[in-house]
Amino acid sequence: MAAARTTIIKNTNLETIVKIEGSSADTAATITLTDLTASTQALVVGGTPTVNITKIISTGLLTAGVTVTRNSVVVMACAPENAPIINLTQDGISDTVQNTQNIVVTLAGAASVTYLVLRKVSGWATKVETVVFGPFDDQSVVGS
Repeated sequence: MAAARTTIIKNTNLETIVKIEGSSADTAATITLTDLTASTQALVVGGTPTVNITKIISTGLLTAGVTVTRNSVVVMACAPENAPIINLTQDGISDTVQNTQNIVVTLAGAASVTYLVLRKVSGWATKVETVVFGPFDDQSVVGS
């Protein structure tokens, strides 16, 4: 059995969009928070990556099922055949429950596709300085 396929569609300092596709023939997909580091970021030494879920979009064939969990706590369970969209940001909120835990997406039944929109809250430092560098600053070092 292969794992459900995950693809990072977008990955910036603040937001990551992950696509998960597959069916019950696939094992659950695990989204490891440390893997969400963008090319312009570095993990903070001793820090804890913290990521909120801001939107979930899912679609699938009849009898498909998708469950999103963090540390065994259910974030969403749905029938993708109904094409549910949970857009928390339109209501000014995001899901912060277990937001330091990896995200597990379990698929059931027929084929489905799910998109997770994630907001990075803390645990990373940007490699880009917004101030003018002096002659002694090392521009390749985070926080220089």
